[in-house]
Amino acid sequence: MRFLRALVVAVAAIGCLALAGPAATAAPSTGAATGPTGSTAALPAPAPIGGGSVLYTSGGSRCTAAFAATGGSTWYLIAGAGCGSVGATVYSGANVLVGVLSAAPYPAQLYSIIRVTNTVDWYLVPRVPPAGGSGSVVITGSTEAPVGASVCKYGSTTGWHCGTIQAKNMTINFGGGVVSGLTRTSVCAEPGDGGSGFISGTQAQGVLVGGSGNCSSGGTTYFKPINEILSAHGLALLTG
Repeated sequence: MRFLRALVVAVAAIGCLALAGPAATAAPSTGAATGPTGSTAALPAPAPIGGGSVLYTSGGSRCTAAFAATGGSTWYLIAGAGCGSVGATVYSGANVLVGVLSAAPYPAQLYSIIRVTNTVDWYLVPRVPPAGGSGSVVITGSTEAPVGASVCKYGSTTGWHCGTIQAKNMTINFGGGVVSGLTRTSVCAEPGDGGSGFISGTQAQGVLVGGSGNCSSGGTTYFKPINEILSAHGLALLTG
């Protein structure tokens, strides 16, 4: 079951939001690599990968990377829960190999850890989104922001949206399991945004796991704090 494909937030009379949406359009590329469909695609090598990158598995699952991290000399992406099961091979939208899903603590926690094994076609960056430019934020740390602080989220379908941190240590029933230790925000989200990274200033805050509403009328979202994820897996956030 892919939890974020039909994600229901069971909180007092607020609606539901399916956070995994349709597949993104494949990016153009130039050096060949076999992807989940058996097709070949190419891309300028190496290309940046990090928070905001859309990922797929051979089983057809889709997820979004929130942040880049390291464990010694190994590269990792911290992503949403829609990536699939441990051991699944992960590709970019252009069907270029990224790596393998090394941890997916579902349903107790709604996120995934991907080990980047293809270091020929990719290089890990601390930017969200990874391509850079005027709309990109360089992550410099993960200092936890307090309740009331401004926080922004980069969604793979909605781009940047901001709001405030409303509460912490929330326990939410997502219809298929109860998840504790979540932070609630007023930032909106829509289908396809699952796994997005939350940022306060240049400080990474967490990974989107669910919510309600939309970006037209407003909504509520919940994220898993990034420092808890890093600590649980012995990883260090990649910073710039």
